[in-house]
Amino acid sequence: MGIVTKTVLVTGGGRGLGRATAEKLAVVGHRVILVGRNPAAAEAAVEEIRGSHPHVQVEARWVDLSSLAQVRAFTTTEADRGEPVDVLFHIAGVMQTSKTRRLTVDGYEETLAVNVLAPFLLTALLLPALERSVSARVVTVSSRLHLPGSRGAPVDFDFDDPQLERGYHPDRAYKNSKLAVLWFTYELQRRLGPRRITANSVCPGFVPTTAAASTTGVMRLLMSSVMPHMPFATSVDEATDSLVFMAVDPSLEGVGGKFFGERHPMESSPQSRDTEQSRRFWELAERLTGSANEH
Repeated sequence: MGIVTKTVLVTGGGRGLGRATAEKLAVVGHRVILVGRNPAAAEAAVEEIRGSHPHVQVEARWVDLSSLAQVRAFTTTEADRGEPVDVLFHIAGVMQTSKTRRLTVDGYEETLAVNVLAPFLLTALLLPALERSVSARVVTVSSRLHLPGSRGAPVDFDFDDPQLERGYHPDRAYKNSKLAVLWFTYELQRRLGPRRITANSVCPGFVPTTAAASTTGVMRLLMSSVMPHMPFATSVDEATDSLVFMAVDPSLEGVGGKFFGERHPMESSPQSRDTEQSRRFWELAERLTGSANEH
């Protein structure tokens, strides 16, 4: 029995895990809309995939997720196509290393903006396309680093200072964003109600070779050549197998509101499961993205 072909929109598809996941999905027969930040990189990724697999269905799109205006323009174009989206896969993300706080064109802290606010708005604006699907999935990427006791600066999400204007640290910004991704995912599932759309989040593991792209100097060397051989490291192939599983595996049909470590359900932090904090973050994201009437 053949697979049921799905239309899968993958952000971060121009490189790294996003590109590798897009290729695997296309090779097994799904139609993939590969979304990258850079038009040339997105087109190049598509051409490389087609060069190795001439008969796949893969298309390039591009949007800078650090700009909410660009996210809106992108979704307007997609809406005009009138096509269903069966899987919306939020793989794009940033991990800063500089201790200098970076802002987007909208004036928001970049890690929060790209890792959470952009997926939040993108999901809101693509809900009509998801509703055209017989059974749709929204998949976000979180991390075990949101758990208490993880290495580095601890999670400390302050609703009075969500953008870390006081005491910015890149580790904290990243971990806070991964906690917020879970708040968004869980609250989205609650608000979807009877609609045939599920929302789940996954940690695909620590992949040093892709994390190296966010680093420089000695750290980049360690990430690219030493850490891949450590027992805690995950290979690109292993990580993308987990991501493909989340996107299209039949066993997840109708399963929503869960956090997965690789392919296995796992318990996220108590803070991430706090429904009041999830609601507060949802309302904060609505204000920051101007999307209060769009979910």
